[in-house]
Amino acid sequence: MSKQVSKLNPKWISATRKYFLDFLEATNFPHPERNGTRGSKFDYPEWIIMFIAVLAVKCKIKSYLGIHKLAVCYWEQIAAGQNVPPISESQLRDRLKKICHEPGKPAGFIRQIFPASYLD
Repeated sequence: MSKQVSKLNPKWISATRKYFLDFLEATNFPHPERNGTRGSKFDYPEWIIMFIAVLAVKCKIKSYLGIHKLAVCYWEQIAAGQNVPPISESQLRDRLKKICHEPGKPAGFIRQIFPASYLD
């Protein structure tokens, strides 16, 4: 049996993260922040959840648990400079559902920002 080769590496994640954040800044993406009136303030910025969805599409992950394992594995690159611990599986699943990302059915914004060839 051949050894499985990861589609990701820390250098690719860091470069893609920079491109993604630059895109959000250039398009004046609003960074929603729950104010506490209907729940606690978000510990994790919306862009982190969106970026995890991008990585899940790149890796073609088919479950929320798999997406969480990916996020924990590459948390240092994903959340660089944020000083937050890895997100829990249930919180990540809930937040991914809120941005309309399901394993195997990516959120629409992903294909609008990244060409299919970039994520294959």
